[in-house]
Amino acid sequence: MKNNSAENFDSLFEKKKHGYKIFIILFFLILIGIVGIYTYFTVGAVRSTMESAKTEVQGATPVNPSLIGLMKNKAWVESRLKMATDDSIGMSIDLEQNEIQLLLKGVVIMKSKIKESSISGFFKRMDGNVYFNIFGSPLTIRHLESSIAKNPLKVIQAPTTADTAVVIVTAKDSLQKGKNSPPKENIYWTVKLDHNIELNIQGIDSITKAQNKYKLGKGFEFQRDLKNIKSSFEHIIKFQKPNYTPEILISIPENEAKAILRAIPKNASITIRI
Repeated sequence: MKNNSAENFDSLFEKKKHGYKIFIILFFLILIGIVGIYTYFTVGAVRSTMESAKTEVQGATPVNPSLIGLMKNKAWVESRLKMATDDSIGMSIDLEQNEIQLLLKGVVIMKSKIKESSISGFFKRMDGNVYFNIFGSPLTIRHLESSIAKNPLKVIQAPTTADTAVVIVTAKDSLQKGKNSPPKENIYWTVKLDHNIELNIQGIDSITKAQNKYKLGKGFEFQRDLKNIKSSFEHIIKFQKPNYTPEILISIPENEAKAILRAIPKNASITIRI
C-alpha cells in the first residue's frame, strides 16, 4: 500500500514537471511570434518611408555610388549658402566633424563639440539623389519640445515693507550657500523637421553619465525608446504598420545644450551633414 502511494506521488510530480515545460515552451513560442511580427511590421515601415523618399526624386539621373561623398559635400555647401541669406539665427550640424554651430548671416556666433551621436539606419541607406533632396536645402523646425523652458520668465514682486525685504535677502543668501540648492536639471530637447525627421539633442557632461541615466530609466534615450516601442505595439495590435520617424540623436555639454536651446528661434533653419 505504501509503495502504491509513493508511486502515485512520483507520477503526480512528473505530470506537474511536464506541465511547467509545456508552459515555458508555449511562452517562448508566443514571445518569438510577437518579436517576429514586430520585426516584420517595423521593417515594412522603414521600407515604406524609403520608397516615399525615392518617389520625391523619381526621374532623377542615378548617382554613381563612388560620387556620393561629393554629392554630400555639395549638399552641405549649398544648404549653408542658402541659410546665410536668412536674417535670423540658424544652426548647422556636422556629424563628420562632430560639431554644432549657430550662425547669423554665415558668421559663426557659437560652437559646440558633439560628444556622442547616433542616426537611424534610414540615413545610411540613402542614395545620392535622396540625400541631396533632403539635405541640399536648409530644414525648418516645425515643432519643438524641451525638458526645460525655452524662454523662462521670472516675475519679481518688489517688497512692500522693510521686514519683507529682509526675508527675501536672507532666503537669497541661503540659496547661494547651498542650503536650498535647486535640483539638477535633465536637459534635452526634440525638434521635428521637414521630411518627418526628428532631431534629439541632450545635454550630458560625460558619456558614462548618459549611460547610467539610460540604465536607471531616467534618461532621455530610455524614455524615447519606451515611447517608440509603445507606439509601435499599439499599431501592430491593430495589424497596422507603425509610424517610422528617422531620428538623429546628439549629445553635447549640458550648459551648451541649454544655451543653444535658448538662442535658436522656434522656426529656425537647420543644415545637416551626415
